[in-house]
Amino acid sequence: MKTLTVSVILLSLSAGALASEHGARIFTEQCAACHGNAGLTMDTPLLHGQEPAYIVKALKAFKSNGRTDTIMMSMNAIASALSVEEIKAVASYIAGQDPCALNIEIDFQREGFRAAFVAGRQLYQETNCGHCHQSFHHQAPRLIGQKASFLTRALDEFRQGRRSAPMMANLLRGWTDADYANVVTYLSGMRLMRSCGEGH
Repeated sequence: MKTLTVSVILLSLSAGALASEHGARIFTEQCAACHGNAGLTMDTPLLHGQEPAYIVKALKAFKSNGRTDTIMMSMNAIASALSVEEIKAVASYIAGQDPCALNIEIDFQREGFRAAFVAGRQLYQETNCGHCHQSFHHQAPRLIGQKASFLTRALDEFRQGRRSAPMMANLLRGWTDADYANVVTYLSGMRLMRSCGEGH
Protein backbone atom coordinates (compact mmCIF):
# COMPACT_ATOMS: atom_id res chain seq x y z
CA MET A 1 0.00 0.00 0.00
CA LYS A 2 2.85 2.37 0.89
CA THR A 3 4.55 1.64 -2.46
CA LEU A 4 1.30 2.37 -4.30
CA THR A 5 0.86 5.66 -2.43
CA VAL A 6 4.41 6.76 -3.26
CA SER A 7 3.88 5.84 -6.92
CA VAL A 8 0.68 7.90 -7.08
CA ILE A 9 2.45 10.89 -5.52
CA LEU A 10 5.36 10.61 -7.96
CA LEU A 11 3.00 10.36 -10.92
CA SER A 12 1.09 13.40 -9.68
CA LEU A 13 4.29 15.42 -9.28
CA SER A 14 5.48 14.33 -12.71
CA ALA A 15 2.17 15.34 -14.31
CA GLY A 16 2.32 18.70 -12.56
CA ALA A 17 5.86 19.32 -13.78
CA LEU A 18 4.90 18.44 -17.35
CA ALA A 19 1.89 20.77 -17.20
CA SER A 20 4.06 23.59 -15.87
CA GLU A 21 6.64 23.02 -18.60
CA HIS A 22 3.90 22.95 -21.23
CA GLY A 23 2.38 26.16 -19.86
CA ALA A 24 5.78 27.86 -19.93
CA ARG A 25 6.31 26.85 -23.55
CA ILE A 26 2.89 28.14 -24.61
CA PHE A 27 3.49 31.46 -22.85
CA THR A 28 6.93 31.87 -24.41
CA GLU A 29 5.76 31.02 -27.92
CA GLN A 30 2.28 32.58 -27.95
CA CYS A 31 2.00 35.20 -25.20
CA ALA A 32 5.32 36.74 -24.15
CA ALA A 33 5.65 39.06 -27.17
CA CYS A 34 2.61 41.04 -26.00
CA HIS A 35 2.32 40.21 -22.30
CA GLY A 36 5.99 39.99 -21.28
CA ASN A 37 8.79 42.55 -21.23
CA ALA A 38 8.74 42.72 -25.03
CA GLY A 39 5.19 44.09 -24.93
CA LEU A 40 5.58 46.77 -22.28
CA THR A 41 5.13 49.58 -24.81
CA MET A 42 1.84 48.08 -26.01
CA ASP A 43 -1.60 48.71 -24.49
CA THR A 44 -1.80 45.05 -23.49
CA PRO A 45 -2.35 43.83 -19.92
CA LEU A 46 0.28 42.47 -17.58
CA LEU A 47 -0.62 38.89 -16.74
CA HIS A 48 2.14 37.85 -14.33
CA GLY A 49 0.52 36.89 -11.02
CA GLN A 50 -3.02 37.19 -12.40
CA GLU A 51 -5.76 34.93 -11.03
CA PRO A 52 -5.59 31.64 -13.00
CA ALA A 53 -9.38 31.24 -13.12
CA TYR A 54 -9.70 34.69 -14.71
CA ILE A 55 -7.12 33.81 -17.37
CA VAL A 56 -9.00 30.57 -18.10
CA LYS A 57 -12.27 32.50 -18.33
CA ALA A 58 -10.77 35.10 -20.68
CA LEU A 59 -9.10 32.55 -22.96
CA LYS A 60 -12.29 30.50 -23.20
CA ALA A 61 -14.17 33.67 -24.16
CA PHE A 62 -11.63 34.42 -26.89
CA LYS A 63 -11.74 30.78 -28.00
CA SER A 64 -15.53 30.86 -28.43
CA ASN A 65 -15.41 34.33 -30.08
CA GLY A 66 -17.44 35.67 -27.18
CA ARG A 67 -14.76 38.31 -26.71
CA THR A 68 -12.63 40.29 -29.14
CA ASP A 69 -9.91 42.88 -28.66
CA THR A 70 -9.02 45.88 -30.81
CA ILE A 71 -5.32 45.66 -29.92
CA MET A 72 -4.87 41.90 -29.57
CA MET A 73 -6.78 40.95 -32.71
CA SER A 74 -4.94 37.63 -32.90
CA MET A 75 -6.25 36.48 -29.50
CA ASN A 76 -9.23 34.62 -30.96
CA ALA A 77 -7.02 32.60 -33.29
CA ILE A 78 -4.44 31.93 -30.57
CA ALA A 79 -7.06 30.80 -28.05
CA SER A 80 -8.90 28.70 -30.63
CA ALA A 81 -5.76 26.65 -31.20
CA LEU A 82 -5.47 25.79 -27.49
CA SER A 83 -7.18 22.84 -25.86
CA VAL A 84 -8.91 23.28 -22.50
CA GLU A 85 -5.99 21.52 -20.80
CA GLU A 86 -3.50 23.83 -22.53
CA ILE A 87 -5.51 26.85 -21.43
CA LYS A 88 -5.39 25.61 -17.84
CA ALA A 89 -1.66 24.91 -18.10
CA VAL A 90 -0.73 28.35 -19.40
CA ALA A 91 -3.08 30.03 -16.90
CA SER A 92 -1.41 28.18 -14.04
CA TYR A 93 2.05 29.09 -15.33
CA ILE A 94 1.20 32.79 -15.74
CA ALA A 95 -0.38 32.97 -12.29
CA GLY A 96 2.85 31.69 -10.76
CA GLN A 97 5.07 34.33 -12.38
CA ASP A 98 6.47 37.24 -10.38
CA PRO A 99 5.01 40.61 -11.52
CA CYS A 100 8.27 42.24 -10.44
CA ALA A 101 10.08 40.35 -13.21
CA LEU A 102 8.56 42.86 -15.65
CA ASN A 103 10.74 45.92 -16.14
CA ILE A 104 8.17 48.67 -15.66
CA GLU A 105 9.37 52.09 -14.59
CA ILE A 106 7.00 54.47 -12.80
CA ASP A 107 7.87 58.13 -12.41
CA PHE A 108 6.33 58.48 -8.96
CA GLN A 109 8.22 61.74 -8.40
CA ARG A 110 6.51 63.51 -11.26
CA GLU A 111 4.47 66.59 -10.48
CA GLY A 112 0.94 65.75 -9.38
CA PHE A 113 1.58 62.02 -8.88
CA ARG A 114 0.95 61.99 -5.14
CA ALA A 115 -2.26 64.03 -5.35
CA ALA A 116 -3.61 61.87 -8.18
CA PHE A 117 -2.62 58.68 -6.32
CA VAL A 118 -4.43 59.76 -3.15
CA ALA A 119 -7.54 60.88 -5.06
CA GLY A 120 -7.58 57.66 -7.06
CA ARG A 121 -7.26 55.54 -3.93
CA GLN A 122 -10.17 57.37 -2.31
CA LEU A 123 -12.44 56.89 -5.35
CA TYR A 124 -11.39 53.24 -5.71
CA GLN A 125 -12.36 52.63 -2.09
CA GLU A 126 -15.57 54.67 -2.22
CA THR A 127 -16.71 52.84 -5.36
CA ASN A 128 -15.82 49.54 -3.66
CA CYS A 129 -13.84 48.32 -6.68
CA GLY A 130 -11.86 45.98 -4.46
CA HIS A 131 -15.02 43.96 -3.72
CA CYS A 132 -14.58 42.32 -7.11
CA HIS A 133 -11.01 43.10 -8.11
CA GLN A 134 -9.29 42.10 -4.88
CA SER A 135 -11.57 39.35 -3.60
CA PHE A 136 -11.93 37.90 -7.11
CA HIS A 137 -15.71 38.20 -6.82
CA HIS A 138 -17.48 37.54 -10.15
CA GLN A 139 -14.12 36.31 -11.52
CA ALA A 140 -12.94 39.88 -12.01
CA PRO A 141 -9.22 40.36 -12.71
CA ARG A 142 -6.70 41.71 -10.26
CA LEU A 143 -5.90 45.33 -11.12
CA ILE A 144 -3.39 46.36 -8.46
CA GLY A 145 -0.07 47.05 -10.19
CA GLN A 146 -1.56 46.77 -13.69
CA LYS A 147 -0.02 48.73 -16.57
CA ALA A 148 -1.35 52.30 -16.84
CA SER A 149 -1.75 52.24 -20.62
CA PHE A 150 -3.91 49.12 -20.48
CA LEU A 151 -6.03 50.43 -17.60
CA THR A 152 -6.64 53.65 -19.51
CA ARG A 153 -7.71 51.75 -22.63
CA ALA A 154 -9.91 49.27 -20.75
CA LEU A 155 -11.71 51.98 -18.78
CA ASP A 156 -12.22 53.99 -21.95
CA GLU A 157 -13.81 50.94 -23.61
CA PHE A 158 -16.19 50.51 -20.67
CA ARG A 159 -16.92 54.22 -20.76
CA GLN A 160 -17.82 54.15 -24.45
CA GLY A 161 -19.83 50.94 -24.22
CA ARG A 162 -17.42 48.90 -26.34
CA ARG A 163 -16.86 46.57 -23.42
CA SER A 164 -19.25 45.38 -20.74
CA ALA A 165 -19.14 43.52 -17.44
CA PRO A 166 -21.51 43.09 -14.48
CA MET A 167 -21.96 46.34 -12.54
CA MET A 168 -19.26 48.29 -14.40
CA ALA A 169 -21.63 50.66 -16.21
CA ASN A 170 -23.35 51.71 -12.98
CA LEU A 171 -20.11 52.02 -11.04
CA LEU A 172 -18.46 54.25 -13.65
CA ARG A 173 -21.49 56.46 -14.23
CA GLY A 174 -20.64 60.00 -13.20
CA TRP A 175 -16.87 59.57 -13.25
CA THR A 176 -15.02 62.56 -14.71
CA ASP A 177 -11.88 62.51 -16.87
CA ALA A 178 -9.90 63.33 -13.74
CA ASP A 179 -11.51 60.42 -11.87
CA TYR A 180 -10.44 57.95 -14.55
CA ALA A 181 -6.90 59.34 -14.64
CA ASN A 182 -6.59 59.31 -10.84
CA VAL A 183 -7.74 55.71 -10.48
CA VAL A 184 -5.30 54.65 -13.20
CA THR A 185 -2.51 56.47 -11.35
CA TYR A 186 -3.47 54.73 -8.11
CA LEU A 187 -3.77 51.21 -9.53
CA SER A 188 -0.60 51.37 -11.63
CA GLY A 189 1.24 53.22 -8.88
CA MET A 190 0.43 50.47 -6.40
CA ARG A 191 3.19 48.51 -8.14
CA LEU A 192 5.46 50.43 -5.78
CA MET A 193 3.83 48.59 -2.90
CA ARG A 194 4.96 45.24 -4.29
CA SER A 195 8.55 45.98 -3.20
CA CYS A 196 9.74 45.49 -6.75
CA GLY A 197 12.81 47.61 -6.13
CA GLU A 198 14.15 50.93 -7.37
CA GLY A 199 12.51 52.18 -10.55
CA HIS A 200 9.53 49.83 -10.34
